Amino acid sequence: MIIPNLMVTDMARSIAFYRDRIGLSVMVMIDAHQGVLQPGQEDRAVFATLEWDGAQLMLQTNESLASELDGFRPDQVPTPAGTVYLRGLDPLALENRVAPEAVIKGPVKQWYGMLELYVRDPDGHILCAGVPEGAPPSGP
Repeated sequence: MIIPNLMVTDMARSIAFYRDRIGLSVMVMIDAHQGVLQPGQEDRAVFATLEWDGAQLMLQTNESLASELDGFRPDQVPTPAGTVYLRGLDPLALENRVAPEAVIKGPVKQWYGMLELYVRDPDGHILCAGVPEGAPPSGP
């Protein structure tokens, strides 16, 4: 199992985005002293695990990552590269839940048979929601 851990600058804002706009469920939130937080305490979280359809996504503040890993600085900002693909998340429903300025591309039907929508999270990470729409290309 691969679980992305995304660096974020404002945990409460990021949790709200992934929970309220993308539709993930918060599994656990942790504070700076490794204590488990309750709903409503998002502003104290330095780490969170969220879940959607059996998949997980972790969020961690830049300060928390810097305290755990050499090579990170507390003032380091996220440097997104690549995309997190959410296969099965309805692009049309997502488009209605995010701010228009968060939309990068789509919804568009791709040549490989997927309807996709690309959005940017508050820290610049790119997410793609995609569902099958039509037949994928066939091989030789």
